Amino acid sequence: MKKVLLAVLLLAMVLLPATAAERASKTDLAVGLNLGTNTGVGVQYRMNDFDVIGNVGLGFIGGSSLSVDAAANYKVSEFNIEKAQFDVTVGGGAAIRVPFDGSKTGLAAIVPVGIVYNLDNKDFPLDFYLRIAPGLAILPDVDFYFGGYIGALWRF
Repeated sequence: MKKVLLAVLLLAMVLLPATAAERASKTDLAVGLNLGTNTGVGVQYRMNDFDVIGNVGLGFIGGSSLSVDAAANYKVSEFNIEKAQFDVTVGGGAAIRVPFDGSKTGLAAIVPVGIVYNLDNKDFPLDFYLRIAPGLAILPDVDFYFGGYIGALWRF
């Protein structure tokens, strides 16, 4: 089952940029690859004042599991390195971990903090990000939670 899920995720990651290249129009939706404590597919939808971000994939810390997180993400600052502009974001959301070994499901309240670089190119509308997501695990026990990932999103 794990191999099938991983193969489907990898196939989606290969096909999505290829189909998006045909339309090359920039919209509010972005889909891409997320690597870290949750390795799989990342998604972002831009709203007026904030973004909705999410990740679905395999979690490898604390045992193999299906890992899902989602958050509302706000731009709080920006900075430049030479001509490149980077956004600093902070959000609030939840992370769920469903283990494959039958152990208890985990739930955490998270606060993702990130740095985002938008490659503002009509042919390659990519967003690159680095996020850490500290939080509070609520289930199965109250404890500290930590997630971290890097990723790239293709803006449709």
